[in-house]
Amino acid sequence: MNEVESLRSTATNFVYTRHTCFQMSYIQYFSSQPVRTQIPSLLRDPFANDPHPLAIRASKDLQRRLESRASGGGKMFGVLVVADPSGRLGYLSGFSGMLNKQWSVSGFVPPVFDREQQSSFLPVGEARVNELSAEINSCLQAPDRLLAIESLSALENKKDEALDWIKVQNKSNKKSRQQQRNDIDHGLGEEVIERKLQALASRSQRDKRELLQAKSYWAQRIKFVREQLDSEYEQKIEALFSQRTVLSQRLHDQVFDSYQLMNGRSEKVSLKSLFDGDIPPAGAADCAAPKLIQFAHQNRLAILALAEFWWGPSPASGVRYHGHFYPPCRGKCHPILPHMLEGVATESSNKYGDLESLVPVVVFEDDHLLVVNKPAGLLSVPGKSVKDSVFSWLRERYVHATGPLLVHRLDGGTSGLLLVAKTSDIHKRLQRQFIDRTIKKRYVAVLSKVVSEQDISIDLPLRVDLDDRPRQLVCYEHGKHALTHMKLLSTDNGTSRVHFYPVTGRTHQLRVHAAHVDGLAAPIVGDSLYGMRAERMLLHAEKLSFEHPITGERMDIQADAPF
Repeated sequence: MNEVESLRSTATNFVYTRHTCFQMSYIQYFSSQPVRTQIPSLLRDPFANDPHPLAIRASKDLQRRLESRASGGGKMFGVLVVADPSGRLGYLSGFSGMLNKQWSVSGFVPPVFDREQQSSFLPVGEARVNELSAEINSCLQAPDRLLAIESLSALENKKDEALDWIKVQNKSNKKSRQQQRNDIDHGLGEEVIERKLQALASRSQRDKRELLQAKSYWAQRIKFVREQLDSEYEQKIEALFSQRTVLSQRLHDQVFDSYQLMNGRSEKVSLKSLFDGDIPPAGAADCAAPKLIQFAHQNRLAILALAEFWWGPSPASGVRYHGHFYPPCRGKCHPILPHMLEGVATESSNKYGDLESLVPVVVFEDDHLLVVNKPAGLLSVPGKSVKDSVFSWLRERYVHATGPLLVHRLDGGTSGLLLVAKTSDIHKRLQRQFIDRTIKKRYVAVLSKVVSEQDISIDLPLRVDLDDRPRQLVCYEHGKHALTHMKLLSTDNGTSRVHFYPVTGRTHQLRVHAAHVDGLAAPIVGDSLYGMRAERMLLHAEKLSFEHPITGERMDIQADAPF
């Protein structure tokens, strides 16, 4: 049995519904059916990365079967726990993109797009695009065209040489005329002097005319050659490029139309419509979650629990660990899944409970500034759907304060000290200290692994993952410099307690430097984005050191970690 056949379900019956039928081999039924108390009544928020125990059970089962697959590059896999029309529970398996260069693999749900629809236009369209590309390349590399371009370039060089020679001569002539003006004997009389000056002026005008005539001559020669090149090749090439662009755009639109995404009420919309008419990113709707949900809707399966995990080696740029659970990507899946889950009973996405009970504590305050201790779960500034934040709290209590108030920010899951300015002037002065890196910060964190280094510096450049904001990537080409110093404090029960001293202040810097394989390879405990979800992320900004912008006094403010 090969690696694909090993993932094939043994069931071969067919279940018929009102609109469709499907092979039962797509469902891997649980060997022992869960009891009622183990079955979720609501689907957990897919983006919270908090898989239900049944989804974890299904994932572990799929992972055992994946062990027989040949090793290769890493990939996201997913499971969707479902109930068939008879009430029997099992799970569907899916993968992101293609597996072994195949869209359809036995034992995994098919892609979302309509393969029959795509086959009616895509092969012919792609063949025509390839023909146009070949024709464009043939025109670009035509010997006569290349010879004409070479001749045009040689002509441009000759023009430059000829004009440069004339300019040198004119400069020499001008210098000579100036000397002749200076040598005129003013005792010759006004009429003679005037004739000499006019003669010199005429020579100057003649030099200018010669330069203009030369420019016109060369411009005409170059124009003639360029027009020949344009008429014989460039206009045709431009027309071919235009044809290919129009055809490619039409194919893209047809491909997007072949993705008709269904929700729990059997309503379908096109992929492009979910991106407000913009072009969806590459691979949108090809991730595991949309495939799984689409198949469940098409076959009237009740959706109960979802989980996605990474299988294989960690990628060079992002943070993914073998066997770890991760939420669907924001850039591709976030615009899609809300529609697909309409009609599916889903839990609230609030992972921190009652946000109104989360309030910052003032640690230091004077007439000019204050330092507050932010609890984990409270945003620094309002989000798109969450209004409670440290900034909102400050605005309510310091109504006469001016300026942006917050001098810096902390991630929502991070607790600790935030510096606040009461006036615009104080804010600018404190911001300058951040820019000059004279403000010192110390964080305490608990890492999910034991690290052997006592003191280490992590220097990994970071940039945002454009397809999965706000996740950050390590990128040596486009990333911004990011430097962190780490000091090991203690180890206990497979974890490490450390101090972080960030030199730069990039988004998610400490979290990525901790989690990435080229950093500490030890995600922060509770970091659901780069590690494993827990009750909270064990990262706390415990100390701030800065110069008071009015008194000049060095301020050292500390708030011990609550863990």
